[in-house]
Amino acid sequence: MTRHFTATAFVLDSQQRVLLLWHRRLGRWMPPGGHVDENETPEETAKRECREETGLEVEIIGSSTGLTTGSELDLFAKNPEEGHMLKKPIAFLLENIPASEQRDEPAHQHMDFLYLARPIDEDQILTLDESEGGELRWFTKEQIQALDEGTAIFSNVKAYILSAMT
Repeated sequence: MTRHFTATAFVLDSQQRVLLLWHRRLGRWMPPGGHVDENETPEETAKRECREETGLEVEIIGSSTGLTTGSELDLFAKNPEEGHMLKKPIAFLLENIPASEQRDEPAHQHMDFLYLARPIDEDQILTLDESEGGELRWFTKEQIQALDEGTAIFSNVKAYILSAMT
């Protein structure tokens, strides 16, 4: 099975709404995301895909669980010339992607880094990449809860959004 690295940005605004686009090929509400390009970190991918698909410049928010309480432990604090810390995703998934005749693409898997993100400036204008999506909009928690998992949103996407909105 062929596997690709991907990254996804769950964008939450100050009103605790999540930004989703109606994915043309998958026929579901999805957060912005896509394939990691050569020499790109997953964080950079999530930011780039968000900008390309929605027009939004976002900040990636790292998970604060793990080594320390609150902010991440900086393992390079004493020697920054050695490197820097990457943001911790909220999850890392292995997703089954069905074959697509229209894209001449066999079934494969995505190793997907899921990140929380927030708009850098909430006054930014949304711009939908129409090659990716048919619609772009902000959803409240109640609107996400009302989406049907069989026809409107994948169950794992809904679960991660609801857990991030608590």
